[in-house]
Amino acid sequence: MAGDNARITVGVLLGPTASGKSAAAMILAGMLPCDIVSCDSRQIYRFMNIGTAKPSVADRARVPHRLIDIRDPSEGYSISAFVDDALAAIRACAREGRLPLVVGGTGLYFESLRRGIGPRVDSDPLIRASLMRRAALEGSAVLHRELSARDPEAARAIHCNDVHRIVRALAVYLQTGTKISSLRHEGAPPEDIEFRIAVMMPPRAVLYDRINNRTDGMLRGGLWEEFLELRRSGFDESAPGMRGLGYAELFPVLRGECSLSAAADRIKMNTRRYAKRQVTWFKAHNGDACLFAEEYPEAVAERLAGQYCG
Repeated sequence: MAGDNARITVGVLLGPTASGKSAAAMILAGMLPCDIVSCDSRQIYRFMNIGTAKPSVADRARVPHRLIDIRDPSEGYSISAFVDDALAAIRACAREGRLPLVVGGTGLYFESLRRGIGPRVDSDPLIRASLMRRAALEGSAVLHRELSARDPEAARAIHCNDVHRIVRALAVYLQTGTKISSLRHEGAPPEDIEFRIAVMMPPRAVLYDRINNRTDGMLRGGLWEEFLELRRSGFDESAPGMRGLGYAELFPVLRGECSLSAAADRIKMNTRRYAKRQVTWFKAHNGDACLFAEEYPEAVAERLAGQYCG
């Protein structure tokens, strides 16, 4: 919390998917008057609850969550939009006498929030349209490899299925000759905010076991039925939300190209690969943060409370 002239203290709990962030955040919110500000590029989407591991209705009733369910699956969402929304949410929390707690695994979102996003470039619509046509014909993975050659830092932060962000980064490069990651380095941090960061980083074997078990739990909990309901609502493979982990892998099942069991294995594999990239990102960008490894959520919450208030 902050007075009129004080900086806003913001607790931050980062980590790869399935690392236990949400559980620790809920425990911490029971200890301190926190509002959770989501830093997750997938939980922004309405109707996509199971596949994004969104907090339960009960948890969201008990603790206010911001930046969840703010877009339809057919809508895009930019890094600059996240930064604007997150700053507004953080400052609103402070005005209301609440402690903002940023929680999530989208590293580039938080890095842009902490460092500032630099100059905002409106990419040429003709270049974007051309790249979108290429993505439709050649696949997003081809464009992702091209981005890796031109801007490796941006490519490491963007999933190979995230065609809109891949196209955005490539379009900026083709239009300006400047890497979008370089533009972000020119940003100015928010002067009224002090971030106190903790990163949950379980050992790889523990993390992968959690991912596999969570995927099985999602399928038992109705992921396939949720996917079918999204399709009945008109959201297809072109919808940004439907290209995310846990949903993109189910389209081949719908087309009769593989079994649901095979799709589940693909979800597990892709999620493990994503978690590996997240771990690499957090180690590279948050080396000065307090790292928690192989701890129970209760222990993490207690230590983060000290980090938060110290």
